[in-house]
Amino acid sequence: MKITCNKCGAVYEIDPNKIIAPAVRFKCKKCSNFVTIHKDEVIFDASSQAAPQPKVNHEAADTAETKIKGFGIRFKLFFFLIILIAVFAAQAYYLIFQLNKTADRFGEQGTRIIKEMAENDIMNTARSVAKQVKLYIEAHPELTKEEFMSDEKFRKIAVQKVGKTGYTALYGRESDGKWRTRAHIRPKICAPALDDMAKLEKPLGINFSGFWNILTTVKEEQPSKGYYKWQEKDKSFKNKYMACVNVKGTRFNIASTTYMDDFTEPMQRLEKESRAIAKAESVKNSILISVIILIIAIILFIFGGRLTANIKYLSEMTDRISLGNLDALIEIRSKDELAVLAESISRLQQSVKLSMQRLRKKQ
Repeated sequence: MKITCNKCGAVYEIDPNKIIAPAVRFKCKKCSNFVTIHKDEVIFDASSQAAPQPKVNHEAADTAETKIKGFGIRFKLFFFLIILIAVFAAQAYYLIFQLNKTADRFGEQGTRIIKEMAENDIMNTARSVAKQVKLYIEAHPELTKEEFMSDEKFRKIAVQKVGKTGYTALYGRESDGKWRTRAHIRPKICAPALDDMAKLEKPLGINFSGFWNILTTVKEEQPSKGYYKWQEKDKSFKNKYMACVNVKGTRFNIASTTYMDDFTEPMQRLEKESRAIAKAESVKNSILISVIILIIAIILFIFGGRLTANIKYLSEMTDRISLGNLDALIEIRSKDELAVLAESISRLQQSVKLSMQRLRKKQ
């Protein structure tokens, strides 16, 4: 008996004696169309005694074709994977952002605190030296300002170390209105080598105003302080901080100055290290999350492949049963809900087989 697919025209030879069910269907190997054959519609040609020709219900065959109405399982798993990757990526970005933000905030706040502490330390040094100078002058009334640099003990009191590279110096506005330095770590800055500190305007250039403002605004009960740029030996300029305190009862002042880097350098180094650590941890975190996503993707791919394979297998076995192959052995390939479904299909197969056997006995 020849059966023709109504879609692609493929011809199949089918034994009519095997059509024992009221209706059977088979799947075309070329176009995957389902063709349904009803036993009660088989037409016999008595004159030619030829093999019975079944009447194929093509309309039923068209409507019996199984199609996925929604999204497939693989697509759903892939969509779930995309969402999972997006969530992991967002979480990773947030963690990295917070880590870098914390490192920057730690560095900024740490540097600010160090600067405040350094500024207070520089001011306290100026006040302490001013008190020591006052006591020494009171104890040595014969000491003149011209002898400040030559008196070793006085010089050691007036010129003290501040930080790593800083120092204190004694200066003042004298009776002729000129500002002169009387004790300094560099003798060339002191009078008479430099008889007027205003002459520093030339080497300092545009940076002189900041330096001069701090130096000359000090009063007996009102210290002055601030940042300025100082010219180095290589003609470059670096930021320095200076605090000036008046030596009570005199026309002289103590200037305490140093580079702020002396105090902030360790903190800046720590800040760089913390940023490097944060960057390294960010890279590690990104790699770890990428590995986790890859593992999850592999697991979902394997799981999805096995799931769809088992479903496809059960679908094919169901089609074989519908075509009358009641002896097909259904394998149970899993231990989950699909195993329950396979057992249910197997029981249905056995039930149909017993029903057909009873029907044949009655005939």
